[in-house]
Formats: sequence, structure tokens, C-alpha cells
Amino acid sequence: MATQKIFGKREYNQQAPGEKLRVAFMYQVASYWPTIESFYHACLADKDVDVQIFYINDMSVEQAQVKDSGRFLEERGIPYSIYSETGLKEYKPHVALYQPPYDVAYRNPSALSLHLMNLGVRIVYIPYGIEIADTEDARYNHFFTYVIKNSWRIYTFSEIMQKDYLQYCPNRHAVRALGVPKLDAAFHKDIPADNDILRRADGRRIILWKMHFPKLIYEGMERRQVTPDLSEYLKFAKHIEKYQELFFVVMPHPMFFSQTIDQGLFKCAQRLFEELETKDNVYFEKGADYRPALYSADGIIIDRSALMVESGLCGVPVLYMKNKIYEEPLTQAVKPLVDSYEQGTDAKDMLAFVESFCRNGLREAAERIADTRKQVVPFVDGKCGERILEDIKNGVSETENRTLGIIFFGAGFICRHYIERLKIMDSPAFHVIGLSDNDPAKWGTVQAGVPVLPPEQLKMVEFDILVITSEQYYMPIKKKLVYELFLEEEKIVRLDVFAENYVKDFKERELACAGTGDWDGRAKT
Repeated sequence: MATQKIFGKREYNQQAPGEKLRVAFMYQVASYWPTIESFYHACLADKDVDVQIFYINDMSVEQAQVKDSGRFLEERGIPYSIYSETGLKEYKPHVALYQPPYDVAYRNPSALSLHLMNLGVRIVYIPYGIEIADTEDARYNHFFTYVIKNSWRIYTFSEIMQKDYLQYCPNRHAVRALGVPKLDAAFHKDIPADNDILRRADGRRIILWKMHFPKLIYEGMERRQVTPDLSEYLKFAKHIEKYQELFFVVMPHPMFFSQTIDQGLFKCAQRLFEELETKDNVYFEKGADYRPALYSADGIIIDRSALMVESGLCGVPVLYMKNKIYEEPLTQAVKPLVDSYEQGTDAKDMLAFVESFCRNGLREAAERIADTRKQVVPFVDGKCGERILEDIKNGVSETENRTLGIIFFGAGFICRHYIERLKIMDSPAFHVIGLSDNDPAKWGTVQAGVPVLPPEQLKMVEFDILVITSEQYYMPIKKKLVYELFLEEEKIVRLDVFAENYVKDFKERELACAGTGDWDGRAKT
């Protein structure tokens, strides 16, 4: 099978006519399975798609989240292969879907997203958790990790969240707002209830207590804790026993104890768990799949968690616990939903929530959450996995543009001179999308037949290359484009490089194919 390359663009494995689309799942974390499950099943149901799960089980720095992931698949009868570079090359996927976006902490060199991309594989990423926090620390995880930078497609849950990608993410044009597969499970709720929980609950109403490990971030030079103090959780735990009409399901983060050790909070965490273990109306849920417990809940207590949005889809009252001293800013995509939850910072707030729940079930609170959800989470229809597959199929099979989309930066005499001398406007190989300039007086004008755009607007424009026409100010301009506007550095070239390499290459191809009628701007393989 040949690889496909449009000059100036990434080279990818080409799907031959009549050939099945090969999709590789780079699997590692069982608890992230809901993030991809409905997409996986959509692939299985499509006769034109072939699926292979590659389980990456070696050389991971992170161990807490990857242990027993193979057993998770085995228990569900899901076939997989242990990942090897040889196996991947033999399979030669068109698309590979990654779970964690943190390449170096989870994968050996042969499984890094950059390596697969260099093998011609299109990288797809679906966030394992809804993008919740709007901090500098969170923005890195949302927009700047290696997997995200290397992705051909990134899928997010709403158009509001997509706007954040457009503003911050260097790979913004890979993003599609089609919903995410974990919303499909929340819609269908076809995950079997946890029988052990139901048996132990014995008819009592269930409160799910989802507990993140103590989460620390750096804001400037200041270290902030964004989750409640464990001492407040310990105070609340001492009162749980008196609510015998309720059954508390405690679900700690898989990394809870490893992180408390690192942060010097292990003793407090230990006391908390010891206190909870003495209560006969408390059950610890440590399974890889969180959904049976989530969908069994009649009420939810949650702190900063990947389940913050899913909790709002369950039709039950939710208490959101945050740090008393520092309130973590949330993305505009999720803030209205989280604001519709009951709010708390300490043990007193947790007790008040439980007391109100016992009295009236907090029905009005649940209705408020449901109304807000409809406004901020649009793709709760059970079809996110199908939409993603359709988008991927269309993207892989679509005929690549024969033209190279160009932005010229520096709308002056030199720019106009070279556009004319190189006959850029007359070539079928090029499409000048626009010019740009730092001079506000030029914005909105038309030069060389194309509009002059403000630099800020370039974030919203999809282009293949940006040519800086100023020799004297090349580096200052490039720094601004890369470090302030987050444009992709590899797409930015000097005028002499463009004139010598890009134009010359396309002219040679035009001449070589003259009269054959088959030149389409593609590298011949």
C-alpha cells in the first residue's frame, strides 16, 4: 500500500479502492474504555472497517492506571494483541486511536504518537475526560501534549469547547465538535448495574462519593490545591454511620494513594480510609469501569474529576466539592453545568447535602441540573461514536486538495513583487488564502487580489504554509506567530525557502505531467 502525500503536508497511508479502513486502538487504561467504547462498537458494526486492539503493556512510567488492563478486556471477551512495532507495521493501520495524551509517561519509543505518525498513521485522540479546568496547567493537558500536537483528528464534546481549542491549541484545525463516546453510555444507560452494590445497599438509596486524589497545580509561582482538604473529608466520614437509610459508594481515583505519598498526605489519607472502612453503610468501588456505580447512584458527591460532566447527565442531585481557599477556574463549556450543582467546600456542606437529600431527595436540584445540561452538552443522543467514525471515514477517503493553501505575511511591495514574478496566482498548485500584516492600516484592504487579515485572525484560518516576506523582521514575526498566536512552527517558512523549494518543486511536477492530464499535486509512489 502506498503512502499519500500532498506537498507541504503530512504523508499518510493511503486507503486503496475497495480496501477496508484499518483502525488500531492503542489501548492501555481500562478506566478510559468508556471514552472509546461506542466508537469501537461502531467500527465493529461497519463492514468496511477492520479493527485491531494493541495492548501496550511495557515500559510505562505510570503503573497505577495501566495494571490489569489486559484482564479488563479478557473479562469482556474483547480480543487484543500485545503491542509490538513489528505487529503494527504488518497491520499498517490508516488510523490509530490513543487513550492517554501523555506520550512519554505511558509509552516506549516505538509506541509514541510521533513514531506512528512518521509511519504514515493518522493519529486520533478523544479526551479521556471532559475538558473542565481553565488554568495554565490544565491548558497544557488540553491543548499541548505530544499526542494532541501529533493528531490528525481531535474530538471534543461541544462547539463551545471547540472555541477554546481554536484559541489555544496549535493543532486547532484537527478539532471536530461531534460529541464524545462516553456521552453515548450516559444516554443509553445500558451498562448493567453493579449487583454487589445493589445487594449490599439492600434497597437503600445510594450516594456515590467520587474522590480525586489531592490535586495540586501551579498558578504562576504559587502552588494551589484545587480539591478539598482531606481533613474535611475525614470530618464528614465520622458522621456517615448515622445515615443508615443511605448506602455510600466511595470511588477513589486509581492514583489516590500514590499521589498522597508524593504530596506527604499519606497519613491523612490512611486515616480517612480507615475511618470509612469501619462503617457498615460504606462500600469501596475500585473496579476499572466506573459506570455501573455511577448509573446506580441516587445522588452524587464529587470533586474535581473527569466525571464532573457525566455526573450531570444522570438525573440525580450532585454536590460539587471545591477547595475553600482556592476555586479552580472552569472552562466556559462546563462552568454553567457545574454551577447548577449544589456547591460545597467543607464537611458542613457535605452534611447539609445529605440531610436535604434524606428529607426531600433534592428533586428541584436534579431538575435544575437537567435543564442546564440541555444547554451546554449538545450531543447526548447515543450517536457520538457513529459520528466520529463517519468523519474519520470521510477524512481518510476524501480527495486531497491539489492546491497548497498559502498565507503571505508582510503585505508590502516585496510580497506583491514575488507573487507576480512567481506567477503564484496563475498556478493550479497554489491558492493564496490571504495576506497578513502588523500594520492595522492595511487590515481589511485588498492587495494582489486577496484580503489583508489581522494577525490574530490567522488562528481561525486553515492553511498549509505561511510565508514571511520580510527578511529583516523574520525572527520577530515568527516568534509572535508561534509563541503568542500558537501557530504551527513547521508551517512557517522564509520567502527564499518558498521560492526555491516549494515553487520549484511544483513547477517541475507540472512540466513532468504536462499533457498527461493526471497531475493532481500528489507525490507519485
